[in-house]
Formats: sequence, C-alpha cells, structure tokens
Amino acid sequence: MSVAASELDAYVLTDEEKEAVRKAFLGIEYDPKGSLDYISKVRTAAYKNFPSGLISHLELQKHSDVSFSIFENLPVDNVFGSPLNDANSQDYKDGCLSENIVVAFGSVIAEPYSIYFEGKNIVNNLVPHPVARNDFTGIGSAVDLDFHTENAAQAYDECGDISPVGLLLSGVRGDPNNVGVGPKTLLSDARKALKLLDDKDIEILYSKSFFIKDPYRWRGKYFGDRSDNKDVFLRPVLKGPVDHPHVTVAFYPDMVQPVGPEADLAYTNFHEAIKHVSIGIDIEPGRLVYVNNRFTLHSREKFNATQDENGRPYRWVQRVFVTNNLWNFRSFTRYGDRVYDPSTHSPSAYQVEVMR
Repeated sequence: MSVAASELDAYVLTDEEKEAVRKAFLGIEYDPKGSLDYISKVRTAAYKNFPSGLISHLELQKHSDVSFSIFENLPVDNVFGSPLNDANSQDYKDGCLSENIVVAFGSVIAEPYSIYFEGKNIVNNLVPHPVARNDFTGIGSAVDLDFHTENAAQAYDECGDISPVGLLLSGVRGDPNNVGVGPKTLLSDARKALKLLDDKDIEILYSKSFFIKDPYRWRGKYFGDRSDNKDVFLRPVLKGPVDHPHVTVAFYPDMVQPVGPEADLAYTNFHEAIKHVSIGIDIEPGRLVYVNNRFTLHSREKFNATQDENGRPYRWVQRVFVTNNLWNFRSFTRYGDRVYDPSTHSPSAYQVEVMR
C-alpha cells in the first residue's frame, strides 16, 4: 500500500527551524571517513541547534518500539549531478548539508558507521548505476529489491551483532521524470505481519530451520572462497518476544534457505504477510526516514532510472547505518574512524573447522 508521508506521523520542521539547521551545518566540513573530530562537531551542532522537540524525537529512537520515523522540511543542497561508483559527492552539489545532517541525525540516535564495500564513505550514496541495474543492491534499478532487514546474516557474527540497529535514508535529488510514480521505498513492521500468521508458522520462524546467506556485496570478501555463500549453521528468523522481536531475514533471491517443507511454508506465509502490511514512501529531497532495523523490513520497487543531460542518473538517496556498539567491529580494518572493512577479518579456527 502506497501512502503519502504527510498521511503518516512525521516530524515537520518549521521554516524558521529549517533555516537555523541550515546555518548550523553549512560551515562544517564533511569528513567522508567519519573521524572522531567530525562526529563530535556534528553531534555538538545537533544538540545546540536542533529544536528541542526534534532532539527528543531522535533520543526516543534509542529505546522506542516505533517501526520508523519520518522527518520533513530539512534544508537541502543545490544539486547539479549525481556521483557514480566512488565519485566525490561534493563534485555534484554546492555543499555538504545533506551529509552533515544525516550524520547528525544518526549521531544523536546511536553511532554512525559504514561497511567499506557497502560504501567507502560514512555516508553511502545510492545512485542507480547503469552497469548494476539488475543487481539486488541499493544501486540497482531494474529489479525489485525485496523486503529485508539490513545485513541479516551479520547479526550472527562471532564478534557480536554487526548488523545495524537502524538506518537513515535521506533524499538528495529527485527524478523529474518519475514524480509521483516511484520508486517507492516500502516499509513493513514485522510485528503487524506476525499477527496474520498462525501459531505453528510463528513457532517454526523461531526455530533453527533456516540458512541465512551473506549479502551480495559481502560475498567473496568477508568469507573468501566459500562458494556456497551460506551460513554454516541453521538459524531462526525470529528471536526475542513476539511483540518486540529481532528479525533476521531477507526475501530477495538466494538469501535465505528454509530447511524442510514446514519451514518453507512458514517462510512463504511470513513473506506474504510482510507485503500485506507494508506501506510505500518516496524518499524525496528534504525528507529523511529512520528505519528501526530490529523488526522493520524495507524494500525498494524497481524503476526506470532516467538520466540528466550529462548522463548522470537523477535519483540520489544517501544512507547511514547506525549501531549501539562499535566494539563489535574491533577486529576489522578501519578507514578513518568509522568505515570498517570486514574482508580483513579472519574467521576463528573453530569457524574454519566448521566450514570444512
């Protein structure tokens, strides 16, 4: 179901608040690697200049059971292009307001970070790439990126849960050729979906009946030459109390393998329920969405990505991951302070033995 963000519970900045935020973050130099000094500057600017109501709304996310939150009327940069691959985002707009603001939001809620092969900078630029149009990633466009919790398999890393507790999606540039027709970012509260299932399905989703594979971008990097790219242990899709579950699942192809007909049916029924209770939102310039990754699944519709006169795709969304505990990334190589490269992390001897 597609709805306008205005029909949902959104925090809307007044024009006066918008201007105060613009002035506060205009002069801060963006550090793509998320240095301690940079995070401190944007976090301090947030607490000094964000309206008290906005600070309270962001602080609430630390323990809130809200599925997602929408923020409207944020200041934006003047944009005249879109970066592809690892191009510098600053070459395509007149400032770094969008980066500073999305990092500031993340730094009030939790600890912003990035995974190196998800995006080499702390703020990931999601721009549809012509070469990657059929990829099941944020830079694909020709396929539906089906419902998933972000980096679901990484919830079971030996160093601790390295999946994000949440992610922020912020609109930077819209597509004038697709106004009002998408693509929508779809959000689905798993708690609502579970109410549509019977007890047997829920029991199976809590059981160790699923292989959860590594995300596409992690394959061949984090675990080297493991050709099957699947977890070596059977996992549950659900953990914790059913009214506040931790969900680890991804419904796009070749991500989760149910074991046995009952698990396959429960998995299919859960997928259908997730789709049934979902809503669609346009991630437009001036709008930011925070997604609670613990139990909220998101997806993105396929779309026809159009280009400007310079051959640059119009649609540009920025993303930041947040986590409660950077300690869990302790064995990864760091670029700067908050961009982590898991490919340098070696599995323990126990893991290697199990993999054989």
